[in-house]
Amino acid sequence: MFSCKENDKFIELKELSKKIKSKDIRTTIKWCSKKGIPIIGKKQKLTYRFLVDMELDREIVKFLKQHYPKSWQEMYQFYRNYDILGYINALPKE
Repeated sequence: MFSCKENDKFIELKELSKKIKSKDIRTTIKWCSKKGIPIIGKKQKLTYRFLVDMELDREIVKFLKQHYPKSWQEMYQFYRNYDILGYINALPKE
């Protein structure tokens, strides 16, 4: 049986529904299908946490690449770690 803790490889569709603010599992399944994210498991529906996180972060990465082309990876790490102070300190000085 799979365990679905925060650091695990998989995420339950119920938890994913909350993340994407979906009202039901069917909508979440459609979202996964549209994004090309596979669903596994028959009884306990799961998908890959990495693919979900990657899809959810797609827009922030695009933004960071546009605004900070030389340091977008560093800025993204600040975002992932919720390091607001690090992010502010790394902003280009005017």
